[in-house]
Amino acid sequence: MNVQTFLARSYAAELALFRTALDTVPEEDFATPRLGHSPAWHALHVAEWLRFFVFQDFSATYDHLGWEDDARMGFARGIPPVTTADGKAAVLAELDRMGTELDTHLQTLRDDQLTDELRSPPAPGGVRVRLDGLSLHLRHVAYHRGQLRLALKQA
Repeated sequence: MNVQTFLARSYAAELALFRTALDTVPEEDFATPRLGHSPAWHALHVAEWLRFFVFQDFSATYDHLGWEDDARMGFARGIPPVTTADGKAAVLAELDRMGTELDTHLQTLRDDQLTDELRSPPAPGGVRVRLDGLSLHLRHVAYHRGQLRLALKQA
């Protein structure tokens, strides 16, 4: 198994677990903040970070990165394709779309692309090696799944 397949399988598993946790939240509670953020926000946060880092989409279409007020990220603040107000189905569809695109992207990466430096304004120096960033964002999905589970227990 190569690194790309390992990453694709790992992301698929982690996103599926995250999606399962999100599926348990009733529609009427999906946009309600719990312990700081709503389940919808957590889903869009993960989707937006995948779009931002993995696909290097620097359009001004982000509102759920969590860094919007940071001067280094001001260029990216704008109206996202999906918001928490769009409802559970739309939010989950956006997360699923990013997961599908991510799988294709990971499976088609060449070995030499894993060491490419990608733009990542919050990182020290503003760049991150692709493989390091992919590893970080895989853990980031797990972190938000844990945050969601904790918030749901508090409800």
